[in-house]
Amino acid sequence: MPTLYIDEFVGISNRFEALPLAFAIQQRYGHRIVLDWAELDSFRVEGTTRGKVRPWTKLGAVRVRDCDRALFDTLGGKKVICRSLDGPDEFLDPIYLDVARKVKAADFVIDGIERAFAPHAGRPVVAVHIRQGDYHMVSTERYDIGAEWPAVPVWWYAAAMRKVLALQPNAVFFVAHNGGRDTLQALFDEFPTFQLDLKSPYDYKGPDHQSAVNPVADLFALACCPVLLATPVSGYSHWAANVMGEPSVSVVPLPGCTQQAPAFGKVSMFGSRMPRWRAAGRTGSDTVQLDTAWTGVDLSQPASLAWLRA
Repeated sequence: MPTLYIDEFVGISNRFEALPLAFAIQQRYGHRIVLDWAELDSFRVEGTTRGKVRPWTKLGAVRVRDCDRALFDTLGGKKVICRSLDGPDEFLDPIYLDVARKVKAADFVIDGIERAFAPHAGRPVVAVHIRQGDYHMVSTERYDIGAEWPAVPVWWYAAAMRKVLALQPNAVFFVAHNGGRDTLQALFDEFPTFQLDLKSPYDYKGPDHQSAVNPVADLFALACCPVLLATPVSGYSHWAANVMGEPSVSVVPLPGCTQQAPAFGKVSMFGSRMPRWRAAGRTGSDTVQLDTAWTGVDLSQPASLAWLRA
């Protein structure tokens, strides 16, 4: 049986995006899928095996980084190291959500999420995902997408959270972020927020990726929320809103908006793959500017946790 390996070549949500291609290759050619991921104590992927990619593992392997149909058709019987986040639409689209449902949180992760959300049962919950560190702030005065991985200014999240409370005063915010808490302290001071109490045991990605909270648990928790104040382009926001759990609506900043005139857009694309999400963040496709009433964004919904134990 040929083997396909996925190692820690990128962050966790991007590695999740490599799984549909891996399973498409398995479906077509019968490969065994081996994951060399530190976080597998926090979740499992049904139909895969945990293992190690050693220097000798790479000998004779086909390194798949950008997989088009021509390359896909050559992989039968070959050892593969998969580092591609995309692949032939005709193979990946039909299985995308089925593969996502193979990703199962560990019991201690589910317990921690249930513990954090329990005090807010029945209350409207809005998720907030703030990507710092490895995402770059082009301008503190306006939201600008001039960088490949543009950070969203903290003032935009504050403006969005104020708008949520103006429309839904009983709302509470679940916040997940990387980077330091100090830059976000004003949000925690002003708004009703909560976080998970599951500390991250992972430090392999360096300080720019570092998170105080277990990033796997945060991702599953974000996916429990019906509305997400998202980081455009981020695969982490994408998997939380568009892939895992129930469908969510993403609220995103519109390029060019300022602290004096913040602007909000809506993106709804549950079941779509990450290239479509990234195109929305970089070109404005699939993004609808929200009116003052945020028509089409239902802020009355509580979190949905039942899928975690399905």
